Amino acid sequence: MGVAVPSGSSLRPTGQTRQVTVSSAAPSAVVATVFTVRVRVGEDLSVAGWPTTDYDVRKPGTGDDPRRVPAGGTYEFVRDGRPFYPGEIVGYLQTVSGTTTFWVDEEGL
Repeated sequence: MGVAVPSGSSLRPTGQTRQVTVSSAAPSAVVATVFTVRVRVGEDLSVAGWPTTDYDVRKPGTGDDPRRVPAGGTYEFVRDGRPFYPGEIVGYLQTVSGTTTFWVDEEGL
């Protein structure tokens, strides 16, 4: 399950955070680096002209269509029952157009 968070809501990362480059060319894997029950993503606030593009999120191992998140919005990958583990792909990101930098924020257990 995942949750799109409206633009302007909890935009600042809060836990263990890193940056990743995301483009429209191919989906980029979001990989957990710590044991966590929640992984948040969003376009980095320092990108020139922020927000720059809508983006799609996909969950691994599902036939679901991607979910479109509006420019400036954040997305939260969550799972009930057990945590994501280090090295596990929690989802995929792909911009609608261009290439930009995203932050990935994990709340360790």
